Amino acid sequence: MVDLIFGLILVGVYAGAWYYFEPFKHAERFGEGGKMNFEIKKAKHMEEKLSDVKGIDEIRDEVQDLIKMIKDTKSYTSKGAKLYRGVLLSGSPGTGKTLLARAIAGESEVNFLYCTGSNFDEMFVGMGAKRVRELFAEARKNTPCIIFIDEIDSLMSKSRRFGSEHSSSRGTINQLLAEMDGFEKHEDIVVIGATNHEQDLDPAAIRPGRFDKKIHVPLPDVNGRKEILQLYLDKISLSDKVEAKKLATMTPGFSGAEIQNLVNTAITQAVHMHKEEADLADFEYARDRLMMGIERKKLTMSEKDRLNTAIHEAGHATVCFFTKGAQKLYKATIVARGGSLGATFMEPDEESMLSTTKMKCLANIDTAMGGHVAEKLFIGDKKITTGCSSDLQGATDIAYQAVMKYGMFGEELGYMSSSTEELSEEMKAKIDDKVKLILQESEVRVEKLLLDKGSEIRELAKNLYWYDYLDADEMKTIFTGKGLEKERVREWEESETKHGMVQF
Repeated sequence: MVDLIFGLILVGVYAGAWYYFEPFKHAERFGEGGKMNFEIKKAKHMEEKLSDVKGIDEIRDEVQDLIKMIKDTKSYTSKGAKLYRGVLLSGSPGTGKTLLARAIAGESEVNFLYCTGSNFDEMFVGMGAKRVRELFAEARKNTPCIIFIDEIDSLMSKSRRFGSEHSSSRGTINQLLAEMDGFEKHEDIVVIGATNHEQDLDPAAIRPGRFDKKIHVPLPDVNGRKEILQLYLDKISLSDKVEAKKLATMTPGFSGAEIQNLVNTAITQAVHMHKEEADLADFEYARDRLMMGIERKKLTMSEKDRLNTAIHEAGHATVCFFTKGAQKLYKATIVARGGSLGATFMEPDEESMLSTTKMKCLANIDTAMGGHVAEKLFIGDKKITTGCSSDLQGATDIAYQAVMKYGMFGEELGYMSSSTEELSEEMKAKIDDKVKLILQESEVRVEKLLLDKGSEIRELAKNLYWYDYLDADEMKTIFTGKGLEKERVREWEESETKHGMVQF
């Protein structure tokens, strides 16, 4: 009994010592007494300007009006207007929300206080709320000031208030709400938050009176990508034949961060190849690297696997090329990249990034089914590979979205848009049956198409086997019955087909 009591006392001493000394391990982040050291940039040191933010012309006027209000608050308050307490920037990752916030501070000529939502997450009870108080106290010392909280969803998520998180976590968000409610007209403090997940934010936190203005920062369109590309192309050694406009059309769906990475990858590849400047081939390499992943050239693959992969990818490409509403072909390969043995890549069109149609959804389902059906027809039912799994998953996901989210089959199932958790078991069963029927009808369409285009898919599969890579123009050449003049990486052995590897 004495030993047990002594053991408990010893454990308590160790726990107390750990609790006392642990905060001092983070001395670089905290000042004396555990106070948070926030990153502050004075107005004179803010170099970013609105001219540095490219590809968001549609929200420039909105931002300029905000800058006027921050820069000359008296003109507004003297007439009864109130300074915005908070501005929420939302959008996909890499669209330039942080740069935009810095540009707002630079144009407004005010101090800039930076932190992230994770700065307020700690294991000690009450520490998060304490840091919120310290943040606003620091801002009041440096007015006029912009407080920028990056990834604010980790601080203001619904789960803090309505979920199972600890009460101290709720205390952190409550402290933030109290501080924002406590603003006075003359304090000259604006909170700018950035998030990729606006739907996850606590509605009480983003209501008017706290975050009065919401700005969605979209992915750049083709003209926006051209502006961003030109900004980065001007900073590297570049061939005269490379044009920002052409690169912009090659990169649909790319964010500003991805465009910067594209340019950097291209010039890096040029240096690796001992070139003086980056040319179009370097940008082709960079785009392939970003879209398709790393080549696994040393992966051991049998000729049988290569032939099967060629059939599979030829199925995708043939369906994509001959199906109305499908995306534009980009490239097909039987070289392993990432986790796949081969791949067929399509380019999303600008319209589909904004909205899509029932015809395009069905076309995408058919394209995804193309590999599976090609294997069944040309390799055999019993030799279908596991490479079809991700394709079937993709087709299934599109079908479920079309039924449950977009109401494209509402004449049979109604037009309500709901998540699975909100549906009855009866309705779930009806949806499952409809999705199954959509996939079965897709399989019938694809099978008919591939049988009708039997000579085209055979020729495409052979060329994929011969060359490893085929781009969109080369595939179009094959589909129109013309031969390719390229150096083959391997030869097609007719004897291979006689042993049942591929039924040609």
